[in-house]
Amino acid sequence: MQLIGVMVRRLNDGVEYGEFRKGWIPDEIVPGDPRTRVITAAGLEDPQEIVTIAIIEGDHGPESIAEWMERLTPIEERRFERIKDLVGPPSLNAVYRVLSEDDLSAPVAE
Repeated sequence: MQLIGVMVRRLNDGVEYGEFRKGWIPDEIVPGDPRTRVITAAGLEDPQEIVTIAIIEGDHGPESIAEWMERLTPIEERRFERIKDLVGPPSLNAVYRVLSEDDLSAPVAE
């Protein structure tokens, strides 16, 4: 089962993405962190709205989330302290199970 983590939030007025990113970057790497690829994008209509999608690698199901989040909590708490005045609360913060992944440059099988 493949999972993705999705968070949508809005940068506070006057905050540039580079300033947010500087505080957002983890200060420690945890071996086994399944979030091996993270994509952040800004809205075209509202560049202050950002979405972050974490690709969760490996065979992780919902039952394993609590285990790896426990290991990541100290790092995540430090990151939150650095960015709390730069961004509003998430309007979406959830983990989803991937149902399909398609390459639309080629015919898609049903």
